[in-house]
Amino acid sequence: MLPFVQAPAPAKKRRIGNPASGILEMEERGGLTVNESNTITELLDAQQSSLASAAKLADAIATEQSISITEAFKIIEDSIAGAKLEDAADTIRLRYAQQIQQIHTYLKQGQQRTAEATVTALIRHRLAQPKWDLDDTRKLDQALFDGIWLLALDEQEAENMPSAPPTEAELKKPKPEATAKPKRTGTKSSGN
Repeated sequence: MLPFVQAPAPAKKRRIGNPASGILEMEERGGLTVNESNTITELLDAQQSSLASAAKLADAIATEQSISITEAFKIIEDSIAGAKLEDAADTIRLRYAQQIQQIHTYLKQGQQRTAEATVTALIRHRLAQPKWDLDDTRKLDQALFDGIWLLALDEQEAENMPSAPPTEAELKKPKPEATAKPKRTGTKSSGN
């Protein structure tokens, strides 16, 4: 056990699901554990990121249109976001509409893959199902999937919340003493 100055808050339980899907109970811990985060990363590592795909397209646009890669990437981002573009940028958007649409689709798929990896990690670790995999997650009832995903989002949000540090008074509280031991005086006992 770590020597906390202030012990972590006890975990709460959250019920996830409904009578039709079944109801699970999972711990709310105020954040993801290192193991959960590592599992998510491992599950996503095998997949190319949408950022890498967008950067590759931005590089091609920058080279072909003689603009900076930053400008090209901004055109891709704004196109995906549905933002209004200046005429020159809009011309580039139209010229690369199919590739930009592929990036947009890949981005959506990436978000789904992230959700699936996160739900899989929470099931593996919080429900002690180490063999649970992505295919198992894809077969979940939607209510269970959505509930576990919402728990994960809440946990990630809780990690980013500034926590109030303990007050000076709380830190100065005396620690409860273990059973009192007699002090050594350096003299021998008379045996009485």
